[in-house]
Amino acid sequence: MIKVTQLDKTFNKGSRNSIHVLNNVSMEFPEKGLVVLLGASGSGKTTLLNVIGGLDKVDRGTIQFYEHQIKGYKPGIWDKIRTQDIGYIFQNYYLMNDLSVFDNVAFVLKMIGITDKEAIEERVNYILNQVGMYRFRKKKATQLSGGQQQRVAIARALVKNPKVIIADEPTGNLDSKNTLEIMNIIKQISLTKLVVLVTHEKEIADFYGDRIIEIKDGQVVNERYNDNQSDHDFKNENIIYLKDLNEISEVKNDVLDAKVYTDQDDRTPISVKLIIKNKTLYLDVNSEINKIQLIDKDSHIQLKDEKFQKQTREQMMETTFDLGKLDHSDVAKSKSYTISTKTSFWIAFKRVLQFGAKGKLMLLIFGIVGALVANSFLNIYTILNYDYQRFISQDEKVLAINMLNSEGIPVNLQDRYDDIMEVIGDNTNYFILPELKTSYSLEILLPGSRNKAIYNSMIPEYHFVVDDSEIIYGRRPENSNEIMVSSGFYSTGDAFSDTNFKDIGIWSIEQLLGEIIINSYNHFETGLEFEIVGITNSVYRGIYAFDHVALNDLTDSPLLDRNITKEDYEKSIIFNNNVRIVIYGDNPLEIESNLREKGYDITLTSRQAMIDNQNQIEIELSTNIITAGFLVAGSLLIFYFVMRSSMLSRIYEIAVYRALGVKRREVVGSFTVEIVMITTISSFLGFVLMMIIMSQFNNTPLSAIATFEVDFMVFILGALFIYLSNLIIGIMPMLMLLRKTPAQIISSYDM
Repeated sequence: MIKVTQLDKTFNKGSRNSIHVLNNVSMEFPEKGLVVLLGASGSGKTTLLNVIGGLDKVDRGTIQFYEHQIKGYKPGIWDKIRTQDIGYIFQNYYLMNDLSVFDNVAFVLKMIGITDKEAIEERVNYILNQVGMYRFRKKKATQLSGGQQQRVAIARALVKNPKVIIADEPTGNLDSKNTLEIMNIIKQISLTKLVVLVTHEKEIADFYGDRIIEIKDGQVVNERYNDNQSDHDFKNENIIYLKDLNEISEVKNDVLDAKVYTDQDDRTPISVKLIIKNKTLYLDVNSEINKIQLIDKDSHIQLKDEKFQKQTREQMMETTFDLGKLDHSDVAKSKSYTISTKTSFWIAFKRVLQFGAKGKLMLLIFGIVGALVANSFLNIYTILNYDYQRFISQDEKVLAINMLNSEGIPVNLQDRYDDIMEVIGDNTNYFILPELKTSYSLEILLPGSRNKAIYNSMIPEYHFVVDDSEIIYGRRPENSNEIMVSSGFYSTGDAFSDTNFKDIGIWSIEQLLGEIIINSYNHFETGLEFEIVGITNSVYRGIYAFDHVALNDLTDSPLLDRNITKEDYEKSIIFNNNVRIVIYGDNPLEIESNLREKGYDITLTSRQAMIDNQNQIEIELSTNIITAGFLVAGSLLIFYFVMRSSMLSRIYEIAVYRALGVKRREVVGSFTVEIVMITTISSFLGFVLMMIIMSQFNNTPLSAIATFEVDFMVFILGALFIYLSNLIIGIMPMLMLLRKTPAQIISSYDM
């Protein structure tokens, strides 16, 4: 049972051209019978039909549809009702143009969960036979006439054997013969089910209707039960009754038997030539009558040599339709999607194949954007993975001590030494260096008169700051003339250094072993030379001496007394340096904490490196994010309008899906497949190609300019970003459209 209460709806509400299309309408429909909504065009009858069928919503009122009590518009409930319980015959057919007649009808059986091919074929073929469309079952909907499309639409509504048939002008495009056949089927269905039919043809209403409701200006103006049992004057226009026409001419001989019939008073002359050639009959007709139709077995026209006789009501309502043939109660049903992923894929694939020059250019642009996104993404990922160790200039255990107090005045010299010794302790491995100088002229001693400059800046340390596990080539120094160097000695430099070791035949870091290093400032005075005997894995530019004497000789400040002890050397540093010293200890965090308690300003090398690294990350990140943001925003904006255009090109298909009751999530899912396909063959492909190029970039000489962090994680993150951003933006037009009711979709886009 369907009951509507105080339905009220106004189009263009609040504007001067507002139309009060439903005005406080209340009525109740029985569980079976044929109820006719009769009224002129614009009276509100189709709107009422749309509301009852869940295609449109009202401003006010409630609808009871069997067990569902619906106040307001609930798309999920109405989708389920239209799928399972309503067979809707649309005035404009709303067939799916790309599907065959058979598939259009079978589609609704799949919607209610029938997947058995044999059961589908049996039911579809039966109903197509009943509406006279079986022999057209393989044709596409676009290949049919209006009347044929209407019959397919009727078959689609009937085949799922719904509780309610809602029919909007179902015979509007049918001839009299098909009108009778279709209306007889509908009448037969109404014996056990409810049929709500909209028409403006009073004759159909009076002949078939059990109950007639007349509507005018959105209101029910008359309602009556139909007791009219009279016969009808319907004449089948596909049958020509020869004895109702005038015979005006006859030719009969051994070869030709021809007669001319007409329903007109005037006798228009006709010239006809009949030619038989190769067992083919050719007709050459010359007449002022331009409309010529050949009657054969495929023309649907019958000739009867008799007069038309009015049929009784019982004769006219005879039908071979058996509703039991469409009983689905014993058929297994599943909850599979009506629009399968496979179907969605092929729809999307065909659309891509049909892209013209503009479409292909669009794909190319998206591919370039994907490549640029990969570049930006890798830059950002590389920046975020910057290692603070690239800013470390000394071992991470080294601390720099500011020897000034809070007023900026150097503290007492003896107090400084005592404080440091107290904090360091007797059992701690340590060393003390003067504040790092900015200029050391270190060179590799080459045969002949020319030396090779290495660095103008070098960090001197003791070899014992290095663990054995950090030595990658060679060994530790064993005397004052031997040194170790860090990996950074070979791989890094600055603007003032010449680091092209290949010029002198050193092609790998391991080949540094055995090379002789000098300090060009004091070499000619001291003649001191140092052999590289070991290489560590430290990334900073480090050089490791055997003892304090060698350490001092490596700088430009040679000791006056080469026999000075390590302790006296460290005291002299503290007593002679009034600003800053550098200290190394096995437990730097504890040393740092204890010296801070004594009021010293301490900077741990690694801590400062972390700060410098973070500052560098923030600077570069902000620049790259802004650039990437503009790039991504621009590409997504383009993608939005492309997908909106694609959606509008599919608006008819979407409207049909929604009108039939296909769930919104299924429509979104179908559109999602298209987005994924376009993204894959454009943005993602460009992204992958750029990833490959940039991964190989690190293996070229250009890596000296920049290197990139390319790994599986960044690839996955980048791919997810491209797909998710395109999905979110691409699906927005569809989500905005699906907020509308099916009737609003149809009316908004003039379907």
